This record gives sequence, C-alpha cells and structure tokens, in this order.
Amino acid sequence: MDRQQTDEVGSTATVLLLIDSERNRELLADQLGETFDIRFDENPFEHPNYDLCLLDDQSLREYEEQLQQTKSDSTPTFRPHLLLTGQRSPDEFSEDVWDIVDEIIQRPVSKAELDTRIENLLQRRRLSVELTEQKERSEQRFESLFESTPDPVVVVRPDGTVTEVNDAFARIFGVESEQIQQKSITELEFTPAESVERVLLRIADEDPASTTVEWGRDAEEELVMELNTDVISGVGQAAERIGIFRDVTERTQRKAELQRQNERLEEFADTIAHDLRNPLSVAQGRLEFAQRTGDEEHFDVINDAHERMEQMIEELLSLAKQGQAVLDPDPLRLEDAVERAWNNVQTPEALLEQELDRTVIITADEGRLCELFENLFRNAIDHCGENVTVRIGILPDNAGFYIEDDGAGIPVDKRSEVFEAGYSDAPDGTGFGLSIVQQIVDGHEWDISITDSATGGARFEISNVQLETVDS
Repeated sequence: MDRQQTDEVGSTATVLLLIDSERNRELLADQLGETFDIRFDENPFEHPNYDLCLLDDQSLREYEEQLQQTKSDSTPTFRPHLLLTGQRSPDEFSEDVWDIVDEIIQRPVSKAELDTRIENLLQRRRLSVELTEQKERSEQRFESLFESTPDPVVVVRPDGTVTEVNDAFARIFGVESEQIQQKSITELEFTPAESVERVLLRIADEDPASTTVEWGRDAEEELVMELNTDVISGVGQAAERIGIFRDVTERTQRKAELQRQNERLEEFADTIAHDLRNPLSVAQGRLEFAQRTGDEEHFDVINDAHERMEQMIEELLSLAKQGQAVLDPDPLRLEDAVERAWNNVQTPEALLEQELDRTVIITADEGRLCELFENLFRNAIDHCGENVTVRIGILPDNAGFYIEDDGAGIPVDKRSEVFEAGYSDAPDGTGFGLSIVQQIVDGHEWDISITDSATGGARFEISNVQLETVDS
C-alpha cells in the first residue's frame, strides 16, 4: 500500500480543488485557505496526495477515469470526493457517479454548510486512516508471529486449499512453501486424516477446535502433533482457518510410560500378595510348632522361608527399577559386560562359549545390561543344571545378540508366558528373572524373542540393538 494513502490526517488537511472556473477556484481557495492546505495542480493525479477533493461537474467529466482509479487505489482507506453542482439535485445523478463521489452539494452553498460538509468527510477520512494503520500494524504483528513461531502453522480456505505456511511447517513436514501453497491440506498424510479435515475445514463453525494427529517423519520416527485451529478474518477474500501444530511426542511417550508403570505396580501388588503368602504361611505355621514343641528343626524351615521372601523382595525391587526407560546409555564392549555377568553367576561345572569379538561395541546402560546377562545365565543354570553350556554370539548383520543353552528348550506354547512376572516352572524359582530381562529390553527399546538353539535348547535373541565394530 502506498504510504501516501495512509499518512495521518493532521490538523491541516490537504484539499484538492478541481474547479473548472478559475474565478470559482480562487474564491474557494480564499475561503478555505485559512483552514486547509489548498492544491490545484495541473497534473493532480500524477502523485495523488490529498485528503479531500472538491470538484465540479466539468472536472468530473474531464477526470472521471483518473478519479475512479484513485478511488480504487485508495481502498481500503477512505479518500472523499465532494461534488459542487449547480445543475441537478443529488437524486438526479446516475449510480456510476456515486462510485466516485461521496457527497453532492448544490450551489449556491453557504460557507458554514460547506465547512460542515468538508469537516464531516475529513472526520471519516481521519478515522479511516487510523483504522487502516491499525490493520497494517496488526497484519505486521501477525506476519512476524507467523514466521517466528517454532511451531508449524498453516492457513487454509474453506475448501481446504493451503494459502500460507510458515518456515517451521515447511521444515518439519518436509515440504517447500511454494509447492504446498494452493494445494489441499488433505494431500499431506496425517493420521487420522479425518481428524485434520474435521478441525481445519470447519470454516462455518467459528469456535476453536483441536485434535491429535500423527505424522510419519521417516520410517523410524513418528511425531504426535496436537493441532489447534481457529477462524481468522482479513486474510484473502473470505474467512479462513488457521491451524497450529505442536509436537507432543515426548509428552505422549511420558504418558504411555506412566501408564505402563502404573500397570506394573498393579502387577507387583498382585504378585507380592500371591507369592509371598506361601512362604509367610510356612514360616508362621512352623513358628507355632516350634513354640509348642520346642523342636529346633522348625527354625531351619522358618529361616529358609525368610530367605526365599528376601530373594523375592530383592527381585521385585529390581523388576521395578528395570522398567524405567534408559535415558543416558553409554558405549561399552559387549564382551566386557558378558564376562562381568558370568563371573557373578558361574558355577564350576557350567561352561560359557563366546562367539564375540572385542571390537563389538554396544550402546546401553552397563549395569542393566549386566543384569540382563546374569538373569539369562541363571535361567539356563536353574533349568538345565549346573553343567550347562551357554553360548553367546552376534546375530546376522549385527542386528543384535543371542544367548542359548544346550538344555531341553522352552515349548512354543510357553514362550509368551515365561516373561510374565511370577511365572516359573522351577521348584525354587521366583518367576521374576525373565520378567526382569523383558523390562531391561523394553527400557532400551530393544526386542526379544525365544527360539530353539542348534542343540535343541532355549535361544534368546535380543534384536534392534545398536552394535558397532571398531578397530581394536
């Protein structure tokens, strides 16, 4: 917009006189000159800079095209034109005249009436300039906020056509601003697409709306986006709807993790109530016998029951800890973690066969990785005997690692149950060892599966693991 159109109308407004009669022009100039800045240029429309134009019938006919163009160029700012006529009353003029002229006054006219008419028109002019400037400032602020916000922002028409996107939208959704504009918002693959259409194509509904959608940034990463929308006016020719996307992926993950932890706590409560009841009942019963008979053999049974409860409590606490997500993993040699774990659980008769290279590096929480190995080693010893052979190696394509034994294996129909807390088919087992393994795997965002070893024993495969081979 030309700055001349929006200059504030000061105390001295500029009045352009387009009066064909030189005598009448001079009289009006003398009459209005004390109050207004008077202009009557030979080329008044070369740089139209006036607040009000006072013209007669002859000038209207002569400059009709230029006046029409100036009026159009001034929009939305009001630039008034007052016609002085001595021929016809205002009611006699055609509709086309009113496209140019805002008011018509018939001569002869008193100075007081002319001053009043001019002042009223200029008052409207001042208000128009002020509103236009406010609108421009608002649009500038909107544009600044639109581009500076780190959240993706899109503006769509009622039919879903994208009219504007900010830099954050183009960057996060991997599109070019010029390419997405004038296309439909439905061409972007949000999930579910119906939710986006429902909140962004509700132009008739003036209430704000929101929804949650997902965006697949790539094959491995999916963003969860909160979409808030509202109707805006003054952008283009009709009301449009603005949508602001906010990345809530981390918040959603925390919520899911909290839900998982709550479910695990409920599982702990059920497990504790069920599994601790048996050794506690044994200890209580034997204590009563010992009190009545004084037989010391009951104290050995009581001590065994207490030791079993202590073991169960320690493993339950470990299970609770291992369910937490691994937030700060470190690179370490896989062989070092295996040897440390084996030293904690080995028996003289058990044998560990490693098919590892010292150049294999894994990114993990070292303490929890060692506990994973310890529990898998103990599981093999508990179920296969103390002379078991345990093998550990790398999966094809460095996709992860495996631990297998030469025992009897795990039946297919039992493989989904063995990771449940409290499940055990060993007489002295607590049922928490493999559940702890599952929690450690989940905390690292790995995967675990059970199959048969080459000798028919149990083989645990931990995949989706970050492994690297470095120079030794």
